Amino acid sequence: MKIANVLYLLPLLALSGCALSENLSPPANGKAVKVAVVKPADVDILPMDVIYRSEKCRDKIFTSTGAINSRAGYHLLTVPFNPEKGSDRVSNNIALDGGGQCEWKLSNIKFDFQYHNMKKFGAGVKRSIPSDIVFVFDRNAPPRGDGHYDDVYGVIEIKKNYYPLIRKKNTDEEMLVLRVQGQPMLTYRVHDANSIVFEPIFHSDMVVNAVPPKKKGGGYTLIYPNGDEIIDRYFPNSEKTKYEFVKQKSR
Repeated sequence: MKIANVLYLLPLLALSGCALSENLSPPANGKAVKVAVVKPADVDILPMDVIYRSEKCRDKIFTSTGAINSRAGYHLLTVPFNPEKGSDRVSNNIALDGGGQCEWKLSNIKFDFQYHNMKKFGAGVKRSIPSDIVFVFDRNAPPRGDGHYDDVYGVIEIKKNYYPLIRKKNTDEEMLVLRVQGQPMLTYRVHDANSIVFEPIFHSDMVVNAVPPKKKGGGYTLIYPNGDEIIDRYFPNSEKTKYEFVKQKSR
């Protein structure tokens, strides 16, 4: 699998305490993982944050007591998705072995996705919050997560459902925030994979409105597509915001 299409995206990050060259240099015939997304027409798939780690070139860090410790060095790339001709997919190939004197290894991949045009949900929508997905390839902690991983193997195909949640901000009655709502903290630990296909399924007609409480300590009022209203004290990540629950409230 060709990996030359990511080589132009190899910037340097300074690693304290490392006298070796920090360049990435993936082997010409090295293994790569193809990351593809089935792109909905009204959704933007943002570039991947790709992190390589090195045990050979370690970072020096200071603990809370002032002692010096070390951790695996890291190298961050921003890798765009490329449209696949004649397809609704976007994709790119990511080298598993970053090579170089530091012997970089792929650690994790993260990318966001959001609605292309937030204004279609109303002129009052002033901000759009994306959702994301993380794939972990080693035992290092990813940039975000709650410590829970789903293990995936081989040819990986993932489908997840999402819907638009519009939240009114407490501080400004006129400001609405559009959020891509689905399963939070979606994180996978990847084993022996050479391809990943992610298909986010967007249900743009299943709009849920979240109205803040009038008094401090109260719950948000959730207004569902069928007109039902429920007060949710555990908003935003509660059972009442899960896709299957919202689907029932859309009939």
